[in-house]
Amino acid sequence: MIGVLKREKVSRKEKIKTDELKKKTVQDWFPVRDVGDNMILLKDGRYVCVLRAWPLNIGLKSENEKKRIIQSMYEALNGFKDAMQIFTMGRPVDLDPYIVSLQLKSKEEVNMTKKRLLQEYLKYVASIVTSGEAIERRFFIMLSGKEKEELKVKAHELASNLEKSGLKSDVISDQEIIDMLFSFTHPSQAAFEKAPAFSGPYLPPVFES
Repeated sequence: MIGVLKREKVSRKEKIKTDELKKKTVQDWFPVRDVGDNMILLKDGRYVCVLRAWPLNIGLKSENEKKRIIQSMYEALNGFKDAMQIFTMGRPVDLDPYIVSLQLKSKEEVNMTKKRLLQEYLKYVASIVTSGEAIERRFFIMLSGKEKEELKVKAHELASNLEKSGLKSDVISDQEIIDMLFSFTHPSQAAFEKAPAFSGPYLPPVFES
């Protein structure tokens, strides 16, 4: 009898725990509290600074140049004593400016044959965008820490050291951070939907007493 009561008690606890987990929203699961000042603020109080490393094609370099680039990158990364996360993410290519230019050409074109060809090609490009076929690889380096200003200095120092090896990298802005998070959490929508625009820090309303 005691064993049955214990099992029922454990079962009730597990059911309560399951119900609580079901009630949690995406915001509860997501570790990000806010984005601002070109950094991510996590719920545990840490700050995250993100560097975007632009791809470098060393296939066209000579053997000596390849060795120099690899050695310089090794020294830059090995000389950085703090922990870092390096990851790559697929991102649909932003073809909106190209589509707009095609639309303008189509409107201005007087030759009907050329106009029809432009319109057909415009449909083809639009189908590529909506299908998510045009993908680019983006490379990021994430640094985290408790001290905000110290973390900024370390991020710019690492970017400068990587620049010496020929690898262009820069600290991404708030809007670029939001775009990165949006692409990570909404990969299917990222092909045809833009990330929300960053409207700056939130200022609470001030009421006169």
